[in-house]
Amino acid sequence: MKLFKFLFFSVIVLVAGLGYYIYTQNQLKIPDSMVKSAVASKFPIEKSYPLGKIKLFNPKVHFENDKLIIEAEYLNDALNDQINGTMTFATDIHYDPMKSNLYLDDFQIVRLTKENKEIDLDKKPIIRTGLNYAFSQLEKKEILNLSGVEKFQMIKDIKIENNKLTVVK
Repeated sequence: MKLFKFLFFSVIVLVAGLGYYIYTQNQLKIPDSMVKSAVASKFPIEKSYPLGKIKLFNPKVHFENDKLIIEAEYLNDALNDQINGTMTFATDIHYDPMKSNLYLDDFQIVRLTKENKEIDLDKKPIIRTGLNYAFSQLEKKEILNLSGVEKFQMIKDIKIENNKLTVVK
């Protein structure tokens, strides 16, 4: 009887261990440093508009609440007046399996400072709309191409989970 119980529990432990092994083999992690350097390589970014131009530089990238957060300094050169501060964006990730490219997705400004003072974007929706449109152009440029990395062949999706990029094969 004891031998039967031992064999029964051994089989259960073996099946659970095998299931966990199979599950973890289907997932790979992309190092944070790879994503941070890929995003940073897209900076500085300059956008011109009729009355001047704005330049984003010195980005700081991290994961927060399953979003990629990009905080960058800016310099706005408008009508011979220079304004500086920081812009903070939150974005998702989109993976195109046909091209093996990783893109930013749903790029939204969440915080804006001017001369070290925070601007309430809820009271200035025109600023929010304009900046979201201007920098949503980043969604069209790949941040990372994984086609040349052998262990990333046959990837189905890449998503942000537990503040890390997870690759699903």
